[in-house]
Amino acid sequence: YSKDTPLLGWSMTKSVTSALIGILVRDGRLDIYEPAPVEEWKSPGDPRAKITTDQLLRMSSGLEFREEYEENPDSDAGYMYFTVHDMAAFAAKKPLEAAPDTEFNYSSGTTMLLSRIIRSTVGGSYGDYLSFPRRELFNKLGMRSAVIEPDPSGTMVGAAFMYATARDWARFGLLYYNDGVWNGERILPEGW
Repeated sequence: YSKDTPLLGWSMTKSVTSALIGILVRDGRLDIYEPAPVEEWKSPGDPRAKITTDQLLRMSSGLEFREEYEENPDSDAGYMYFTVHDMAAFAAKKPLEAAPDTEFNYSSGTTMLLSRIIRSTVGGSYGDYLSFPRRELFNKLGMRSAVIEPDPSGTMVGAAFMYATARDWARFGLLYYNDGVWNGERILPEGW
């Protein structure tokens, strides 16, 4: 290992996904208080249709998702990460187990839904989507090593699969420490 070794961020990647959502909010392209744009939930009468992007961000959506590793390696998280072609579609199929905003449930599945929301909101070509983090976040912070791997469907695994050097992870941490401002430029909405 050296200062140039990219390190797998696992759940630190969730904070990067949150930042990417924040950039879309800053630009007026996404309202997190509106129902989350999840196609699978648009059927009439589907109670999940009321879940907001904000509730996904705060992991209070009420969706069933088991994030157990040592006790149950075949839990939803392990199964999703290592066997599923489209991780967001897997998460979108999960039923409600609680009313939104009544329980906190740590969930990589909800973060995968956020990754797909980023993909659909950015729109354009696949290259536009893949370059969005680099263009809007990584280059501005000088995070030259940062890479987010996609799942087989092409959606970035914003729940866990980002690599960056320790120094680049520290740059990202400083962005949050400085309330979303980097070198005088507001990257994230105030208070994000």
